Amino acid sequence: MKKIPYQSPDVLICECHSTEHQMIISYGDDELIDGTIIHMVYIHTHLVKKSFWSRLKYGLKYIFGYKSRYGAWDEFILNPNDADKLQDVVDYLKEKKNEKTILG
Repeated sequence: MKKIPYQSPDVLICECHSTEHQMIISYGDDELIDGTIIHMVYIHTHLVKKSFWSRLKYGLKYIFGYKSRYGAWDEFILNPNDADKLQDVVDYLKEKKNEKTILG
């Protein structure tokens, strides 16, 4: 499996300036799916830190099938300074999509 060169991840901090609201963008290893190399970008989000009891309560609800109709949400506010980093992700994926490296 071919690997792309290591690139340090981009870290975006929410406009509210809380470091608990962050998004980490990293370019992962290529994956081989049906003879085609797929170039992956991973976005890891960390939004809020809940207390142990809050997470336990949520986990028990999940185990017994409770689902909020709105899902489990928090927010991440992007600012204009993040545009270049997000555009880099889009450009990378478009460039790799156009390459369409197929193994024979």
